[in-house]
Amino acid sequence: MLDITPGRPPRFAALREDLSYQPGSVGKLAVAMGFFTELRSLHPRSTESRRRLLRDTKVVADEWIVHDHHHVPLFDPKTKIAGSRPIREGDVFTLYEWLDHMLSASSNAAASTVWKEAILMRAFGARYPVSREEEARYFENISRNDFRDIALSVVNDPLRTIGIGENDWKLGSFFTRAGNRHMSSGGSGGTPRALLTFLVHLEQGKVVDPWSSLELKRLLYMTARRIRYASAPRLKSSAVYFKSGSLYRCREEPGFDCGRYRGNVFNYMNSVAIVEKPEGEVYLVALMSNVLRVNSAVEHQTLATYLDRLLTRERSAPETPR
Repeated sequence: MLDITPGRPPRFAALREDLSYQPGSVGKLAVAMGFFTELRSLHPRSTESRRRLLRDTKVVADEWIVHDHHHVPLFDPKTKIAGSRPIREGDVFTLYEWLDHMLSASSNAAASTVWKEAILMRAFGARYPVSREEEARYFENISRNDFRDIALSVVNDPLRTIGIGENDWKLGSFFTRAGNRHMSSGGSGGTPRALLTFLVHLEQGKVVDPWSSLELKRLLYMTARRIRYASAPRLKSSAVYFKSGSLYRCREEPGFDCGRYRGNVFNYMNSVAIVEKPEGEVYLVALMSNVLRVNSAVEHQTLATYLDRLLTRERSAPETPR
């Protein structure tokens, strides 16, 4: 639990600080914050200019998307047919669509592309967006060390501005192999406390600025369907703004058949959520698990049910004098 009253430091309870996590898809929140930070740098006083850039700038999928299996929604306005598939080279999406694919569909291809565009914003400033030819020359001529420094600064420095230290949360590599070809990938990691700190600042409108916080929160709500933690039936009447991610690895083990989300070396599943109850109350959750050999989606769903019961009961009970 935590108290997010503006002007009062967050109060955490029953939180283990010694746990570290592999960010997986939840790490895409750092990319989103970095992107909105660069967007504000381009248009510090005009949110309408930011919105216009998100809406009107179209980016072509290129080598940065290789490889990714996540499906994204697609709609053909000529045939009126809707479907889904992984992003392919040559696909064209607006910046807002790329952000949505990164956060809603958890597309790794979209995450690397959004990160790349944030780097281009940093590099070209008011000239962004530039032509594909100028973009290609930039990445061809920049040294690996310079590229690494800029790339890591774009996604990690914004976290530092809200009090999240390097040992608490850092992103060190792209989400696709093609992206990592441009630099030596480093380690990534963090803690549930860092994720909760991020959510507190998001709820208070302090992730970049109030406009960026609201846009990012809106993107966390516009998901195709609720999964894992957010799929708990008890939360059906609540508004849930969430991101979920996983990372697993397998090795040969007699009698065990490895599959997606069922790693036996590690099997991280992470969930963050802002839950708004119909009565108007709000609570925030950051959950990390490493349940080996089984898909722990049901465990996350069950924990959501228990936590909601606990928090509802605690709110309705009289406060114990201290």
